[in-house]
Amino acid sequence: MNKITNRIAITIAIVMMTMACTSDKKPKTSHTNKQILQDITEIKAIGKIIPSEDWAIIASTTAAIIKQVLIKEGDTVQAGELLVLLDKGNITLDIEQEQTKLNAAVTENRTTVEDIEKANLNLKELQAKYETSKRLFAQNAESKEVMETDLTSWRQQELTLKGLQEKRRAQQIKEHEQYLQIQKIQNQENDFNIKARKSGIIMDLTAKVGQSVGNANELGKIVNVSNPIIEAEVDELFAQDVKIGQSVTILPVGRKDNPTTGQIFYISPILSNKSILYETANEGEDRRVRKIKIQVNNNNQLPINAKVDCTIKMK
Repeated sequence: MNKITNRIAITIAIVMMTMACTSDKKPKTSHTNKQILQDITEIKAIGKIIPSEDWAIIASTTAAIIKQVLIKEGDTVQAGELLVLLDKGNITLDIEQEQTKLNAAVTENRTTVEDIEKANLNLKELQAKYETSKRLFAQNAESKEVMETDLTSWRQQELTLKGLQEKRRAQQIKEHEQYLQIQKIQNQENDFNIKARKSGIIMDLTAKVGQSVGNANELGKIVNVSNPIIEAEVDELFAQDVKIGQSVTILPVGRKDNPTTGQIFYISPILSNKSILYETANEGEDRRVRKIKIQVNNNNQLPINAKVDCTIKMK
């Protein structure tokens, strides 16, 4: 019985010693990790060169056949510059037909204006004739029948003039509608001219003569390569350590010469999954990242989409 009691006591003592040792080690490990983080003076991040502005898509707003391609990949273009001509089909003939209708409406309207001027003159003459007959009738120098006939002629001419004026208003509406119809077709004609939506360099051009394109089919891109920026990813371990304004040293991947400098100007408020910047499965899965954007001080030798190593200065 004494032997059993001694064994239990020994076992309890061993367990208590083990727990005490474990308790002593934990603060040391925590202190060691904190000390390591405090000793870090720079953070490594991987990034790529991107345009400071979004791509502009080269696309058609109407379905047609490409008639002529006026640019090639790598060309520098200005905003509004004509890039691609599409086959207009019968749209030119449609404009001519509508213009003929407009010309006819204008001529008809002009004739009505002349008729109104004549009707006004005739109305004044008939009014004057009636006023004379009325005065003579009052002097017993004219018959009542003549006076009433002159009055009727005057009133009829008033109705004639009113009818011509209403006709002119209707013709003006018709003329305006015809003008709008021509404007509409001309706007449609402009859709057959694909122009640059911004200044930049042509990239990924796929437009070919004879190619059938639909509404909003992408035919290429325009990118402004001046003043590019860097989009980089910082491991979540250091997510709280990056700050706007921190200095960054930038090198193309695999190179150590001619470093470029920059500053962080944007920090994402959320953590994201690692992007395709990381090429191996383990790199893409072990941790999340915080995305940042870096303003480059000297960008003359940094091509768009180039992969770069970024060293962020902590202290």
